Amino acid sequence: MKNSQKNWIYLAGIIALIGVAIHIVAIFGGPSWYAFFGAPPSVVRSAREGTLLAPVGALIIAGLMAICAAYAFSALGVIRRLPLLRTGLAGIAIVCLLRALVLWPLMINHPELRNTFEIVAAIVWGLAGVGFVFGFRLVHAQNQDSLSSDDENVET
Repeated sequence: MKNSQKNWIYLAGIIALIGVAIHIVAIFGGPSWYAFFGAPPSVVRSAREGTLLAPVGALIIAGLMAICAAYAFSALGVIRRLPLLRTGLAGIAIVCLLRALVLWPLMINHPELRNTFEIVAAIVWGLAGVGFVFGFRLVHAQNQDSLSSDDENVET
């Protein structure tokens, strides 16, 4: 795989790590941070009132994004191979790409989604989705190479 394609995988992992940081920092930043990052009104209200919905939700999302980053870095061999690596990368790629693509038709009937943050977020997650697709392809190619070398070892 070309270095440029591996760079896409690194980008996907870094985007996910930035998402982790944003969600953790939002807990300490308070209601204005949740509002800025497009949290639903109920989450902003939770942050304002000090209930658990906002921080627990942010931690759950941060955890999911950390898992996404781990899968990207596992595909690159930076960390150990994670279970169901190809399946995980494929699922993450689909979710990221859907997150990127679903905004455009939704903006037709939901004008509140026509803002800079939502558009930038869609583009960023689209880029991450491309990175996870390359991650899937890299792991798939590695598995194919491994199978080919296993077949050669059996024949000799």
